[in-house]
Amino acid sequence: MRIIVVSLLVILIAPGVLSQPLSARLKHTVIIDTDCGIDDMRAISLMLARPEITIKAILSSDGSLPPAEGAGKIYSLLREFGRDNIPIASGDVVDGINPAWRPFNSSIIWGSQIGGQITYPGSADYLSETLRNENEKITLVCLGALTNIARVAKIDEALLSGIERIIWYNDSARPLEGFNYECDRESAELLLKSGVSINIISNLDKADASFDLSLYSICQKSNTLLAGVLRNVFNQQPVLEKLNQTHFRLCDDLVVIYLTNPELFGINIMTDNLYIRYNQDYNVEGVREAISDMITGKYVSERNIVFSRFPVQREMYNYDVRPIIDSAILRYGYDEWKANVMTDEFHGHLGVFSIVGAKMGIKARELFGVGTDMLEVTTYAGTEPPYSCLNDGIQVSTGATLGMGTIHLAARGKTVPSAVFTYKNRSVRISLKKEYLEQVDADINEGIEKFGLMDDGYWKLIRHNALKYWVEWDRDKIFDIEEIGPKK
Repeated sequence: MRIIVVSLLVILIAPGVLSQPLSARLKHTVIIDTDCGIDDMRAISLMLARPEITIKAILSSDGSLPPAEGAGKIYSLLREFGRDNIPIASGDVVDGINPAWRPFNSSIIWGSQIGGQITYPGSADYLSETLRNENEKITLVCLGALTNIARVAKIDEALLSGIERIIWYNDSARPLEGFNYECDRESAELLLKSGVSINIISNLDKADASFDLSLYSICQKSNTLLAGVLRNVFNQQPVLEKLNQTHFRLCDDLVVIYLTNPELFGINIMTDNLYIRYNQDYNVEGVREAISDMITGKYVSERNIVFSRFPVQREMYNYDVRPIIDSAILRYGYDEWKANVMTDEFHGHLGVFSIVGAKMGIKARELFGVGTDMLEVTTYAGTEPPYSCLNDGIQVSTGATLGMGTIHLAARGKTVPSAVFTYKNRSVRISLKKEYLEQVDADINEGIEKFGLMDDGYWKLIRHNALKYWVEWDRDKIFDIEEIGPKK
C-alpha cells in the first residue's frame, strides 16, 4: 500500500513529466525523421499541407529505404509542395536492414523532380546543431527507427533537453516490438531510458484503419495541392494494385493526427517509466474524417471544445452583426470571430473594451504559439468600467479565468487597457496603443455628452462603435508589445 501511495504522489507532483496529454497548441514546430516508406510519404504530405505545423528540417534514416535514396524522394516531395527551402539531412546506413518491401518503396515516385541537393550530409550532426542553436524546444516526429536521435545523445546527452517530446510510430508499445524498433533496438532502448518524453503511436490492428479506396476517391475528387500530390502517387500502377487489395494500413499517418487532434487517442502511461506514453486506443472514424478534411481543405485547425467549426450562419446573428461576418472572418480568422462572439454573450453587451480584450488575448496566443488554458495573465484594467471590460475579452480568448486561477488583477498602479501574458519563463506586456485609446475615450465622452449614461442612445452608440472597431481594428496593428523577460 505504501508503494502505491508513493507512486500516486509522484504522479501528482510531477507536472513536467505528466503534462496534460491533450495538446492545446495552435502551432507546432517539428523536425521529421523518416525511413521513407509510403506511409511516411502520406504523413509528411499531411504535415506539409498544414500551415500551423512549422517543419524545421526532414532527416532520412535507414529502414524502408536507404537514407540517401530516401533523401532524394523527400526532395522531390518538397518540390511538389513548393517547400524545397526545408533542409534535408541524410542519415547513416545501418548494417543488416533490407526489408522485403524495399523494392516496392524504391519504385514509387514521390514527385516529378528527381534527386536534388542534400543540404546537410549527416542527420545526427544536423540535429545536434539545430538543438544546440534553437531557442524553443522541438517536437521530433519520428516515422522510422530512432537511430539519428540516439546518436545525438551519444554526441552530447545534454542536447536532449532541447527536445520537447518525440512522437514515434512503432507497431506495438506493450510488448515493445515492430519494424521501427527491430531496425535499431540499441537506439530505442537508449532513448526509452533517457528521460526524454516519448509518445508511441501504434495502429493496434484496428479494423478500417487503412488508407483505402474511399480515401483515394476523396483525393480523386478534390482539387487541393495535398489531394493532387497523393493522387499522383496512388495512381502509379504498383501502388494502385496494392490499394485495390486494401494493403495500406494507417500507420505514420496516425502520428500526424495525434499531433493535431490528440483528443482522438486514448493515451496511457508506462507505469515503470513515467516519460513514456502510448496509445491504447483511438477513434478510427475520427482519424479518417480528419484525414479526409485535410485532403479536401475543410480541416479547421482552431481547437474548440464542442464545435468542430464555430457557427457563422447569418440567420444565427442579430441583424446589425450580419454585415460584418464575412469581412471579419476573412481578415482575422475564425478564432478571433469566435472569441468576440463568445465575449459579447458572456459580457452582456457589445462593448469596445471587451472586443479589444478578445483581440488582445488572441494576439497573445499567437505570440506564444499556444491554444487556450496555457497562459497566465496579469491585467492592469482594474475593476471599474469601461477599462475593466477588457478582462472579460481576455478571459474568453485565452481561457485564463478566475475559476482556473490563471488571471489576476494587478494590485497597484494606474488602470490602463494593458495586460502581461506569461507562458513558462517568458512574459510579454500587450497594451492598446495611445492613439486607439484616445479614439475610444473620445467616442465614450461623445456618447455621455449627447445622451448621458442612462439613455438608450448611449448604448446604441457604443454598440455601433464596437461593431466598427471589431471589423476595422487589426490586432497586428493596434497594440504595443513589450518583451519583459521572466514572469513579473
